[in-house]
Amino acid sequence: MSESAVTSGTSNGMSRREELLAVATKLFAARGYHGTRMDDVADAVGLNKATVYHYYASKSLILYDIYKGAADFTVDALHDDPTASARETIYHFTRRLLVGIASDIERAAVYFQEGPYITEWFTEEQVAYIREKETQVYEHVRDVIDRGIASGEFYACDSHVLALGYIGMTLGSYRWLRPHGRRTAQEIAVEFSTALLRGLIRDETVREHSPLGVEVDADTSA
Repeated sequence: MSESAVTSGTSNGMSRREELLAVATKLFAARGYHGTRMDDVADAVGLNKATVYHYYASKSLILYDIYKGAADFTVDALHDDPTASARETIYHFTRRLLVGIASDIERAAVYFQEGPYITEWFTEEQVAYIREKETQVYEHVRDVIDRGIASGEFYACDSHVLALGYIGMTLGSYRWLRPHGRRTAQEIAVEFSTALLRGLIRDETVREHSPLGVEVDADTSA
């Protein structure tokens, strides 16, 4: 098959490979990785299995692309304004993370559903890549909390425990977060961040009146 066929677009603007990945993500989320066959992916996208194997030589490579996309997104969401306070940094990361999860619930579901088994599906190098990204996320959150403690912005606390708790609270939201639910992802990010930061901020006035460090109404499109 020619290169142009590999990268040709579909009616929804996706490349064929992107469409396969999107369809497989939905199937894995609904049926599990084990419960989904390459035939199922081929049928759902309207291709024969041989064509699907041209784009993805194995089902595990599809799963790895799902994992890599989710891991890369989470690390990319960490980017900070170096002039921002620790509380602003935590809020902005929470907002970007929850908005991103809400935009692709199935990818997040696959990531956590299949997490205990990736050493069976992936190569050592692939597992190492995912673990490195997860470590980067943890270390970033821990370091932001430590920065807030060192500057006097936050109360002293066990930043290791708090970082792990924060990651579980935010990333686990895929179980109940819905793009068209009662509260938007942006609003939930405000609630999460406010609750967390009011337990950390030392200054009573800041804690009460400006725990996020930003005006939320002016920030909703950020």
